[in-house]
Amino acid sequence: MKLLAIWNARDALGRLSQLRKPPKLAYRLMKYERKFMKEYGLCEEQKNKLVYEAAGVEFGSPNVTLQPGTAEHMAFVLKFTEFLEQEAELEPVGIDMDALIEGLDAEKGNVLSEGDLELMEPFFQVKVADLKLVEKA
Repeated sequence: MKLLAIWNARDALGRLSQLRKPPKLAYRLMKYERKFMKEYGLCEEQKNKLVYEAAGVEFGSPNVTLQPGTAEHMAFVLKFTEFLEQEAELEPVGIDMDALIEGLDAEKGNVLSEGDLELMEPFFQVKVADLKLVEKA
């Protein structure tokens, strides 16, 4: 999985963490969320370093911004995009997507959008039976 998947999924996984879940599922997801946030924190840290670098100021200087459309902003976007294309160390959680959805469906009122599910999909395993269906197609 690429760092880009982690960068893009933070809000969706945050919405997932707010939903009611059976205790076993909630506990496993809580432990995984800690690992996820460490990896996300590395992305955020790199983003900040690249902003300062592109602005040409010392890291930690106050009030650093990059105006969209400027050469500095374009340099930042290019470098940050390259960074996000790297492979992440984070592995999928070890819960398949169907089990996640079953756990969420067990509690009334749980709602996630298709977009949220799409962003979260790389973090959950696919059943082996589902993979065989894909291979036959």
